[in-house]
Amino acid sequence: MSVLLTRRAVVQVGIEGAYNVPAVLGLNDGVLVADPTYTVEPNVLEREFTRDSLSVTPHIIGRKLARMEFQTELRGNGKQNSGLKADAAIITRLMRACGYKLTGNPDPGVKGVFDFGDHANRVSWAADASNATNTDVIAYFLAVTTGGASGTAQIEVTSDIAGEESAAAVVTSAAPFDVGTKGLVLTPTFNGDLVVGQRWVVYLVPPGLSLDPISDDFESVTLVMYKDGVKHLMPGAFGTFEIDATAGNFATINWTFTGTYSKPIDEDMPNPDYERTLPSQVELARLRLHDFAAVVEQFTFNQGNDVQIRPDVSSSEGYIGTRLVARNPEGGVNPEADRVANYDFWEKLSTAERMPFQMRVGSDPGNTVWVLAPGTQYTGLTYTDRNGILAYDAGLKFPAYNDDDEVCFFFC
Repeated sequence: MSVLLTRRAVVQVGIEGAYNVPAVLGLNDGVLVADPTYTVEPNVLEREFTRDSLSVTPHIIGRKLARMEFQTELRGNGKQNSGLKADAAIITRLMRACGYKLTGNPDPGVKGVFDFGDHANRVSWAADASNATNTDVIAYFLAVTTGGASGTAQIEVTSDIAGEESAAAVVTSAAPFDVGTKGLVLTPTFNGDLVVGQRWVVYLVPPGLSLDPISDDFESVTLVMYKDGVKHLMPGAFGTFEIDATAGNFATINWTFTGTYSKPIDEDMPNPDYERTLPSQVELARLRLHDFAAVVEQFTFNQGNDVQIRPDVSSSEGYIGTRLVARNPEGGVNPEADRVANYDFWEKLSTAERMPFQMRVGSDPGNTVWVLAPGTQYTGLTYTDRNGILAYDAGLKFPAYNDDDEVCFFFC
């Protein structure tokens, strides 16, 4: 009799070249995980016949669907800041199977420009980062401080980085102006008058890797989970995930993947060459709600993907695979309460104001992960106590700003 141990487990992942065709996995495909769980959801087919006995008749097992759950750290791999897709951290494979597209950015670039809320007079912005020299993400907040037409209106620039702000200055339609000191140039084009209170945010991003949501052409993964010599193969997998980033801890991701059932076999476990980068504790996050530097203990994010089976009478197990059919990302923060005059949480909740959200995990080049969400909204706000300090429990929703841009995970 073999005695199998809980702590002896290995998980590997690979992007599939064709859906449900198992990827070939090697020693560079191991994912360092905690609490790996493999389950099967069998369709138990009861045979409820009437007889001269009250005893039940034997059932049969129909369709079987496989599921894997595990936890990873939210971190980089030490080399993703090259901006080359070949240098992507292995958890980006998991994100790709959750409905994200991976894009390499070997040079600095721009995310945005995004409006704060809805503007009656929309400005068309052109951004040029061809001469940018930044090595981390920099947020620039633009605000109209003097209203008026082209050549009269003035825009002030602030930033979450000291030294990147600039005083209010006249803007002219179709005329470029420098933003900050790292080489970003913006050109606004507009008709009519700009209005005091109009605001925008633009993110100057360094070389790195961008993961942005998509609505078609999803990529699937093959997952393999070894439980001390018992091998579970699950091709054709799509998933969802939840992030917990608590101050002073390291950030974690809980993953749930659903895929095609394969009969388990006995096979010796491999010894993968895992990524060796250590996780960063959640600190120096540069978290901003709107452009307010809230004091927050915890940020949570739930991708909220809906993965459904595709029944098919002509396929093995009675289904042809799974499909990601919808997403509903949401999350939460618990900022310390503040005076309304400093930041009016209640007004932003009651008016369903759309606002940019940002934070990062890690700060070392090659081991930094940013969360950027340009159109975040509050969904709830209640008071809570945190060691005698009045705080809020604030629910967040992450709707799209335009399409497929509700949240970006940027690895740099």
